[in-house]
This record gives sequence, C-alpha cells and structure tokens, in this order.
Amino acid sequence: MVTFDIDKLRDQIDQLKNLPNIKEVIALRKRLQSEITRLSKPVEKPQKLVEELNILANTKRAGKLKRYHNYIRQIRNNFPDLSYNQIRKQLKERKKGLDVDIPDVVWQNPSP
Repeated sequence: MVTFDIDKLRDQIDQLKNLPNIKEVIALRKRLQSEITRLSKPVEKPQKLVEELNILANTKRAGKLKRYHNYIRQIRNNFPDLSYNQIRKQLKERKKGLDVDIPDVVWQNPSP
C-alpha cells in the first residue's frame, strides 16, 4: 500500500511540473516531495520494544520448561527405578503413539 501511495504522489508531482511556477504550486510540490521521503523511509522497531519482547518470550519459555520438568519429576517419584532420561524417552514414544512401560493413568495424573 505504501508503494502505491508513493507512485501516486510521484504522478501528482509530474503533473504539477507542467503547471506554471506559482507560489502555491511550488509549495504543493515541496510538500508532496517531503511526503514521498517520509513514506519511503523504512519503519524501524524501537530497540527497547524488541528487548521487552525477548524478555517476555524468555519468561514464557522458562515457565513452560518448569512445568515440563516438574511433570517428569512427579513421574520419576512414582517410578524411582527409572532415570530422568528414560522417562523423557518414554514420554516422547508415548506422544508418537507407541507403547511404553508406564501406564496411562500415571501420564494423565502423575501426582502421588
């Protein structure tokens, strides 16, 4: 949409070049030219906003990882003979739809 507006403004400036040099016409050409330069500048995101978004994304990620590891830890409390990595592997296999040693009841509610 911005390129269409710039093209439209350039056409108007070309049409104004054919008119005699009257003070109002010259002022209109200058105003249209400044509008073109304003529209053609790329819009940059403020650095502060980008940093805030990164911090927000990191906090969301940290919260999800805490929930995931808490879930694995609760299952490990029910099955102390399995290591943490073995439980993670079984969870991955269960998500694929394969059979695992841990019953479905424990996966749905691992709290003791």
